[in-house]
Amino acid sequence: MAAGGGWSSSTLGDVRPYLITAGRTRPKHTLHLSSTLITRPATRPLHTTAEHEALLLYCSGSAQAVSELSGRLGQPVQAIKVLAGDLLDVGALMLANPDGPTDPEVPLLEALLEGLCNLP
Repeated sequence: MAAGGGWSSSTLGDVRPYLITAGRTRPKHTLHLSSTLITRPATRPLHTTAEHEALLLYCSGSAQAVSELSGRLGQPVQAIKVLAGDLLDVGALMLANPDGPTDPEVPLLEALLEGLCNLP
């Protein structure tokens, strides 16, 4: 692998993300780019890969967004979602904002759009 360690600089091209997710392309959990994850205290899964360990490391101490984790690990967002789902399943990670809104408030967005349209 070339310097940098990211999937795009790999001599294998697009094969690496497929390998680190064991061929899985869809996460079990609904995660968005802004979903934030944090490591659960004193929980370590028995079987982890280097990528799982990196996710746990980056999420320990402070919550990290899926998009940030993708950038830090140099992996596609979809691969991060699959790996994070593995760690959510075994209780090693948890959502830091589980009660946050999942969909934007339509009336608020409509009012904002109307206000913007009415600007001189």
